[in-house]
This record gives sequence, C-alpha cells and structure tokens, in this order.
Amino acid sequence: MKRCVDETSHSVSFCKFESISADRKYKEQKLNEIIAAICAMLNSNGGKVILHNECECEKVKRLPPLVIRILEQSLVSIIGTHQTVSKIDFKEDKQRQSIVILIQKADFLVTANYNLYLPSQSQVILVSPVEQLTKVKDDIICRKVGPQADQLGSHWKIFCKDTNCDLQDSKNVQLKHLKAVASKRATLADRMTGKGNKFTCYVSAFANHNGGHIYYGIRDDGVVEGELIPNEQDKNEITKKVEKAIKKLIWPEKIGQPKRGEQWEIFFEPVVDKNSKAIPLTVVIVIYIALCLGGVFTEEPECYEMVEGKVKKMSFATWKKRVLQLDDVGIPVAVQRIEWGSSATERHCSKAREVLMTAINNGKWKMFSKYAKLFENKYPEVEVKLMVLSRRLIVSYRQGCLRTARLLLIDYHQLLPKANELLIFEVIYLYLKAALKRVTGDCQAAGEILKDALLKTDQLSPGIVTAATLSFAAMNQDSALNEDGPSPADLSIKVLEHLRYAPRSKIQVDIEQKAYISLATFHLGYHLSGKIIENDVNHLRLEKATSSIMALNKSVCSGYSLSRYREVQFNLVQSTLYYRYAQVKPEKNEEFLEEAFQFSKKAQYIARASNFDEMVTWANVSAALCTEKLVLASLVKIDRVKKIYVPVSKK
Repeated sequence: MKRCVDETSHSVSFCKFESISADRKYKEQKLNEIIAAICAMLNSNGGKVILHNECECEKVKRLPPLVIRILEQSLVSIIGTHQTVSKIDFKEDKQRQSIVILIQKADFLVTANYNLYLPSQSQVILVSPVEQLTKVKDDIICRKVGPQADQLGSHWKIFCKDTNCDLQDSKNVQLKHLKAVASKRATLADRMTGKGNKFTCYVSAFANHNGGHIYYGIRDDGVVEGELIPNEQDKNEITKKVEKAIKKLIWPEKIGQPKRGEQWEIFFEPVVDKNSKAIPLTVVIVIYIALCLGGVFTEEPECYEMVEGKVKKMSFATWKKRVLQLDDVGIPVAVQRIEWGSSATERHCSKAREVLMTAINNGKWKMFSKYAKLFENKYPEVEVKLMVLSRRLIVSYRQGCLRTARLLLIDYHQLLPKANELLIFEVIYLYLKAALKRVTGDCQAAGEILKDALLKTDQLSPGIVTAATLSFAAMNQDSALNEDGPSPADLSIKVLEHLRYAPRSKIQVDIEQKAYISLATFHLGYHLSGKIIENDVNHLRLEKATSSIMALNKSVCSGYSLSRYREVQFNLVQSTLYYRYAQVKPEKNEEFLEEAFQFSKKAQYIARASNFDEMVTWANVSAALCTEKLVLASLVKIDRVKKIYVPVSKK
C-alpha cells in the first residue's frame, strides 16, 4: 500500500448494522459518513479510515465481517469492483475491536452521486456513479450536439376525454395523472413539482438527452383524463411553481437562468368530449423541456476530498474543473487529432472548396469553370489542384457524365502521392470512388470502399472533410453499408457533431442542411432516389422526420438559404413526407398525394433547369409514384360513387 497521508476516526455501534429496520436511520447516517471519508481519500492521496466499535454486546466478535461486507457492497455500487478490490483493504483489529480501512488514491475522480438523470423508454434513471466519468463527460457535460431534439410547439395538442391519445412513455415523453385531490396544504402545482413526482428528475433527464414533453392529465395507458384547473389564478400558480422548480436545477454557465420559451415552456391544452366540445376547466398540462448541451443537474454532484485532514464536500466549481481536466475538452474520443500540416494550404483549399461547391450546388457551371481555372493557376500547392480536381469530378457526376468522372478520378489518384496532406485527400478520394461505384450499381464495392473511408476519417481531426465523408455515407447507407453498420441517422448525427469544429460558412451550413435532409429521409423510410426502404412508417417516425425538416427550416430562416441542389432534395423530402401522410391518414389520401405530387414537380423543374441529371431521374420517379397513387385513388373514388348512385334495376 502507498503511504497513508490522511486519517479519520469514526465511532460506530457495530451491532446496529445487524438490525434490519429498527436502526435503519442510524445505519444510513453512519454509512454515508464512512463512505464520504473513503471517497475523499480516493480523490486525494489515499489514507486510513478507522471504525471504533462503541457497543459492548456479546455478538461483537462476529459483527465486523458484516460491517465490512455492507461497506464493500456500497463501495462497489459507487466505484466498481476493480477499484474496490485494488484500492481498498479492510483490516480487522480484534484486540481494539475496530476496523481499519486502508485506501489508495483512485485512478479517476470518484463521484458518489452525479445528480444527473437520463430517460429510458419507461422512466427516468439517475446516472450511476459506476458509469465511467469520461463517458459522463463526453455524453452529457461536454456533449456538442444532439440528434433530433424535440422542438418547441411539437407536442400533441388534441385530447379527447376517456380516449387513447396514442402517446406512451418514451425517451422524450412522460405521462402523468395526478389522482390525489388538492388540499389547502398541497395544491395541484405543489403535487406537480414535488419530489414525489420527480419533476426535476424529468427536467434533468430530458434536457440531458434530446428534450421532451411531460403530459399531466394522461394515464400511463395513454387514456386522457385531464387535470381540473378551476381558474386562471391556479394556472398562474402552476406556471410560477414550475418555473421556480426548473430554476432550482443547475444549468450550464452559458445558459444561466433557464428562459421560458427557450429552455422550457408550459401549455394548457383543452380536453374535449366526443363531440369535440371543450370540457370546462379540464386541461392537459404540457411542459416542454429543450435539449440543453452541457448537463443539467438536479443538485450539485456529491463528491468529496480531504482538506487539511478533514473530509469536505467538493464544490461544484472544483468538481467541474477536475472533470474537464481529464483530457482535451470537446474532441471526441474516437477522433485522433491529425491536423493540416500547413495553415496556408488549409486556407487555400477551404476557399476553393467553398467557392466551387457554391457554384456546383446552384448549377452555375460557367462560374464553376471560371473559378476552377483561377484556383489552379493562383495556388501552387498540389492539395489545391486535388481539391479542384475533386470538384470537377463532382460536376461530371451530377451532370451524368460518368466516363469523364472516371477519368478525373484516375488523374486524382495519380496526383495524390505528391500531396503533403496525404490522409485528408485520400479520404476524399475514397468517398468519390465509392460514389462512382454506387452510381454504376456496384453497391457491394461501394460499401467496402466507404468502410475504409470511414476508418480513415476517424483518424482526422473533425471538420469539413470528415463531415463531408460521413454525410456521403449517410446518404448511401441503405445500399452501400452492411446491415450491421451505423444507420443513416447515426451517421448524420456524427456529421452535425463534426461540423461543430468547422467555422460557420456556406459549405458548413450546406453540409448541415444535407444532414437534416438525410435524417428526414431515414425516418420516412425512403431514399431520395425513390427507393422504398420500408413499406410503412408510424406516427413517431413522421414526427421525427418533421423535426428534421423544422431544423432545416430554422437554418434557412437564420439567413442561410438552400442551394439549388439542396432545394431539389428538400422538395423530394417534402414530397415523401406527404406521401407518407397519405398512407397514415387515408381519409385525406388524395389531398396529401396532390401535395406530394406538387413537391415532386417542383423538384423536377429545378433539377432540369439546373442540369442536375441524377436529381432529374429521382424527381421523375417520385412524380411517377405520386401520379400512380393519385390515379388509383381516383378510380377507387369513382367506384365508390357508382355503388352509391347507380339505381337498382327493377324486376
């Protein structure tokens, strides 16, 4: 064992540890005291904890093993088996009737309770102290981006009394019905936000995951009961107490005090009867919690350290500092930090990429040719020439000139060994090669090439190049990656994460918009080419697709308009969305199919006008599908009318 630095002594009645119920409070208090001392030494330089037995009963000789076993079980639940075995030794001093606990410094910062929650499918769960601190840090505290976060206003709004509303508990939905009758001591607001209903736990869980909604007035089975709110004063009280409870949580410094309309919101949705008439004073209370990057704690984490020989609870500021010093904050563990060797080369390549891709995505081919020559002549670096070559290849690919694209790929491959930034441009080469394999129908080969590209991507520092590779893989997962590989949604989320490390620019926003399009198509069970991946999708998938489309719209509304190419894709996504709506809402079949058809035609027009050959083909497939379904719907309607109006022949 290492030299003991600190020592604490604790007087304990060992016999009270044997009692099951009578001395529960005493046992809990002493356990917390001892565990705090052990954790403090694990977080400092080790030490010694001595437990003196203060009882004189006859059973004293057989009690120390019981106490040791209880302590070991508690420690395993906090620091795990390995640390308990390797860092802690229990010694029984029979002569002095005491237990000596020898402690070495732990391999990591030991936190007895993170006071962080995450949602499961049916409940919210306190993050276990056994969870690796690096995992908690990367997934919650230093998380950079969240997938498919619930949007403000996306909650369910129609509630019919005694009817199942199709909602169920999930990672972003919790249903509550407060059966207890309000009293002078406990109002509805008190019961909603009280500890017994775990309100702050739900807030922490949803904020730390992807946002969510708490619905008060709906039973666990999804049947609407409603909550009775007699007047506006009660509504105001509920709102105030909800706000107070939310503000008591510990939010990231960049948020400060959580703001209504941003981090949270409350809605009082009317409950109607079977005739769609509002039932007086009866509502479903919906509380929206937004995704919050940085971690939302119900209380300060419970962590201890030794200060001048005494056990002290570590301050939140100190704890966070210790957590963030584990490694470089913000860089995903899986991504090794291989950077550009020359900042000038990176700057020149970035400029070329942005200007040329802007021209490509807007179908401005003359402008592209002009600037491609300009960059080739202006900058001597091989990397710039490779960047221009790769963009020329993309032009040929999008215009359907595959023979030219293959020749350009050969030129690229021959020039590649001369590059100083070899790995970066090798990744670009691989995803271009995969694209050409895919378009010729060799999906298996494309999949193998993409696997190699993704492996090499993991060696690069996150940024535009890695995001572009992941984005291409996301768009082509259904045909190019194995079934056991990451889904398009997983890859698109990684795209968004990698883009966080790139400066805001037109090309960065374009890839971000592409990621949202990819997420939407995945949830709709379609590929933009018109290929049906799944025959049917449920309401939840439609909601997720809608959330992606809303995120894309938000990007556009913030000042970043869609390029012509993305506009084609966006129209195809919206066409697919309405096609799916036609499936799940047959009563509005024709109406939705007509909308789907119009979006397909719009995509078709833009693709033709911009000379995006591949997109023209995809838009044609989409329009043809909508036309076919519209014709079938019309025939069914005509047949139905005939059955109603054709008179029965007289005998």
